[in-house]
Amino acid sequence: MLSSSILKSVFLVSCLFTTACTQHHALRSPVDADGEFYGQSGDSGHHVAHDGSQRHVFASNLNCEDSGDNYRTAHFRADHALDPSQKSKFATPPSYAFNRGIPLSPGDMLEVQIENGEGFNNEYVLNPDGSLHIPLLLPIASAGLTVQQLAEKIEMALVRAEIFRPTAARASVRVKHWAPVNIGVSGAVFNPGRVTINENSQESIVSERLSAIGDFAAKRSIVEAIRAASGIRPDAKLDQVILLRRGWQVELDLSGVMQGKPVQDVALVDGDQIIVPTTGCFQSSLARPSQVTPRGFRVFMSNLTQPANDNSGAAIGRYSSNLPYGSTLLQAAVSANCVGGTQFVNAPRKIVLSSKNPITDQMQVIERSVESLLRFPHREDINPHLMPNDAIACYDSDASNLRDIARSVSEIISPILLMF
Repeated sequence: MLSSSILKSVFLVSCLFTTACTQHHALRSPVDADGEFYGQSGDSGHHVAHDGSQRHVFASNLNCEDSGDNYRTAHFRADHALDPSQKSKFATPPSYAFNRGIPLSPGDMLEVQIENGEGFNNEYVLNPDGSLHIPLLLPIASAGLTVQQLAEKIEMALVRAEIFRPTAARASVRVKHWAPVNIGVSGAVFNPGRVTINENSQESIVSERLSAIGDFAAKRSIVEAIRAASGIRPDAKLDQVILLRRGWQVELDLSGVMQGKPVQDVALVDGDQIIVPTTGCFQSSLARPSQVTPRGFRVFMSNLTQPANDNSGAAIGRYSSNLPYGSTLLQAAVSANCVGGTQFVNAPRKIVLSSKNPITDQMQVIERSVESLLRFPHREDINPHLMPNDAIACYDSDASNLRDIARSVSEIISPILLMF
């Protein structure tokens, strides 16, 4: 009996000693103990500092402290004019501004028939600038017109070119395929910005376009080039994108892609170079899906906590680790099954995030508790946005660790107790 009591005492002392060691070593905070993460204005971490010299961006006097609201969408009221100073100017729009029929747009494929004009009858595609090129005629501005209005302009062009007499010029236009169009959507919508609608890639339409006169290069734009480079980072200066062409440079404002406003989307040629400057600071308004940002990205997750014994059992699969762009650490923690369950045991869990700073290319590690994420989801210093290829790991709470330690020690002591 004495030996059994001694063993039980040793067992209790071992549990307490191991728990103390666990608290000091296994659950101690990572190297970035101050909890600072890149992107917070005025903050300084181990590998990055946003001091006074970085607040002003190259070629401008932009202050990074206010850059978080640069690309947010505007809100409008239905009972107020969009711009009171312009109300009288747009009170009576021109007749062609809002046609009852569907207006023509660049890329539309048309069939033009001219009476007694066999050399002109063909299928045409509106050029990127919205003009129609018919042999022997000057380019005809067609974007925004109806087919009837375009037919009248073709007749006038034939007469002005002295090819037909006014009484003999007869033209008809028929639309064979409506092309995709880019539309800016702003205001009270979930994801404002520029969207592409009416996309259609039927094989029959593609073959007809190849035989038509003219072409529409929908994917030779700056927006498409940025998208091909996996999109902009949250620190990009989107209103000052630089285009270099044959020794010349021009600055373009692409912020309308995020705001739903008109965009200077210049057509590109071979050899062009695009430079997207950095503001040196994180802009949360750029961390969402759009035409110039990633639609989604992959995050590496590990959840080897109880009650899940592996990632498969924790429901961490292909779709849960591919998150929409703009996701936060709390959303990733929920996706990794790190949140929920018994509150006393699971609320003190720790979430560790390892991320590469896109400005300095240095790895940074932060640790957050599940409780702090749930209590302060609005604070970006506690609940930061995730970046592509970030790594997330969940660690058990003190109660779970103590339980597992006691279970492990019990498995070792139990065989010894059976011997006495």
